Amino acid sequence: MDQTQLFRSVVDICILIIAAELTSTVGMRFGLPRILGPLFAGILLSPYLIGGVVVGEKPFIDYNEIILAFSEIGAVLLLFQAGLHMKFSELLKSGAASLTIATAGVVIPFFLGLTASTLLGYDWVVGMIIGGALSATSIAISLKCLGDFEQLGSPEAKLIIGAAVIDDVLALSIASVIISIVADPVSIRFSSIARSIGVTLLLWFAFSAFASWSVPWFTKYVDRLERLNPVQQNLTSFASLLLCFGFAGVSGLLGLSPLIGAFIAGMAVAGSKFQHEVSNFTENLAVLFVPLFFIVTGANVNPYAILSGNFLLVGVLGIVAIVSKLYGCGIPARWFLKDKEKGMRVGYGMISRGEIGLVIANIGKTYAIIGDEVYVALILVILITTVLPPLLLRNSYLNDPSCVLPDYIRRGGANTSS
Repeated sequence: MDQTQLFRSVVDICILIIAAELTSTVGMRFGLPRILGPLFAGILLSPYLIGGVVVGEKPFIDYNEIILAFSEIGAVLLLFQAGLHMKFSELLKSGAASLTIATAGVVIPFFLGLTASTLLGYDWVVGMIIGGALSATSIAISLKCLGDFEQLGSPEAKLIIGAAVIDDVLALSIASVIISIVADPVSIRFSSIARSIGVTLLLWFAFSAFASWSVPWFTKYVDRLERLNPVQQNLTSFASLLLCFGFAGVSGLLGLSPLIGAFIAGMAVAGSKFQHEVSNFTENLAVLFVPLFFIVTGANVNPYAILSGNFLLVGVLGIVAIVSKLYGCGIPARWFLKDKEKGMRVGYGMISRGEIGLVIANIGKTYAIIGDEVYVALILVILITTVLPPLLLRNSYLNDPSCVLPDYIRRGGANTSS
């Protein structure tokens, strides 16, 4: 890559971040959650709309590997920030609740998606792809929304985070099972499915336990080095970033999502005395990277695909996707939290689908199991479930006078209701 292309990418990144801030500001004027701004900016500046307009023989916005890399860094930082709000000991305390909600949030959407697709006339293998794509929660949107509302420390937020992490581990297990079935549909057995899921969960738990034990010791050692050299500032924070991306890389090598590794690193740092320092440092760094993750998510949406979509399939899968998570996760959360509204907030936060759902949909497309009709329908359903949770969460918190929200959120809500 030459310098001209590098500098062009920097300019494009600046344009995208400015557009995200502008759309967020305009959206807040109409009472919309701030996080929707980058998503809409990504759609507007996508290769299918303004971003694809040719200027000087090149597209207005070139979504090259630099921008994509920045967006992936944003996703990793977002999950690292989420982990900083939950210690491993807290996850263990909510273990039964998180595991129950996560299991219901995977099993119910999977079988409802499989059943709905077969009733619509699709093959059962297609139904497995659809069910798998609908089973995986993407909490990036909900986490950013909860962060904007300053509710990441709330009981329902901790349940959302814990359940969604286990949810992703289970969904990744389903993805591996689907690949096994596609590769050899004859030899697949229930015992092998159970073994795959059990091994993945055990691997995740062992990795989390090791991190929670080793990272606080490591940060203490780094802090001693920093004290020996007072000129060196933020050494502990940079070391925590090293852990963040190091754990993300190791997690990928172990067959887990790198995002889960980043969350584990954040959770481990939260168990040390440097949680507040690292949180402030990461928050300042995330201003550059995190919006790009949501912008690229929006840029992957082709608005013209709606015109060629099967609206019956989109409608059915959309209802299945929303209802299965809302009630499949919300009802058990209501029982554990002993509060109806907080339980429903867990359901709201678990609705969104994202990267893992897209991975499973791409598996189906790559192996020629699903056609364009099903693929477009899954993309549209993922878009719908991405936009909906911030609106539902915002409305829920605004209607709860006991919740302490930032002033700009309250003002936006007042403007909306007037």
